[in-house]
Amino acid sequence: MTLALFQNDTLPVRRPSEDARQYAYRIIRKFILELLLLPGQKMNEADLASSLNMSRTPIHDSFFKLSRENLVDVIPKRGAFVSKIDQKRIDDAVWVHQKLGSAMIHSIYIRRVPKSELELLYCPIQQMGSHMLLGNSSKTVHLLSEYYHQLYTLAGNMDLIWASLQKTDTDLSRLLSLAVSNPNVLDGFMQELTNLTDALINRNYDRAGLIYDHHFSRIRMLTAPLRAHNPQYFTEPMLPAATDTSSQDTDVFS
Repeated sequence: MTLALFQNDTLPVRRPSEDARQYAYRIIRKFILELLLLPGQKMNEADLASSLNMSRTPIHDSFFKLSRENLVDVIPKRGAFVSKIDQKRIDDAVWVHQKLGSAMIHSIYIRRVPKSELELLYCPIQQMGSHMLLGNSSKTVHLLSEYYHQLYTLAGNMDLIWASLQKTDTDLSRLLSLAVSNPNVLDGFMQELTNLTDALINRNYDRAGLIYDHHFSRIRMLTAPLRAHNPQYFTEPMLPAATDTSSQDTDVFS
């Protein structure tokens, strides 16, 4: 699969502020995160350069920049490959979300965020359902991220924390792209986030914290069944923590 398949209406336009390197980096990163460039896939500099209508130099440079984000593996004499999804990086990202989530929910409680602002959290959840019917998994993952971002915005003065999370969430985002393609999994996510929003509106912050923690634990536990169905997308070996999954999650992908 190459970016030639995503030209015309699908390929995002270059922003006026972007040079060739910035554009190449943004587009290749976007398509890796959205699984349009698959984990383990070899990257073809010439093909990508042709698709993006630029020389090979910006493409080559973007590979090394993306390698620092664990999205591309540059292997001497073999070329560049899309990095596979790594269990340890997912576990680390989930751990960070859970630890910071506690502080974020406490901050929402301390700030006494008005009900009218909290009710806006229902919007991305409702939009997820619409995009699920259209089979648009990349937009669904974007809306999940938008929901989490809104939580941190409501918590106040946590923009730097959210920006840091984006740097650690690359494998988690790709895992979610695999997960939400299954309607049963997405339904579960939407119900959890609806319950979380209800708890915040009712100022039941202990319950909100438990739901948030469980939500991310469930995401981590989905790694095992997803890996069983798509072993070529994941690194070896899988850590023991990922094998502790419920029969319910496993059955979702049976």
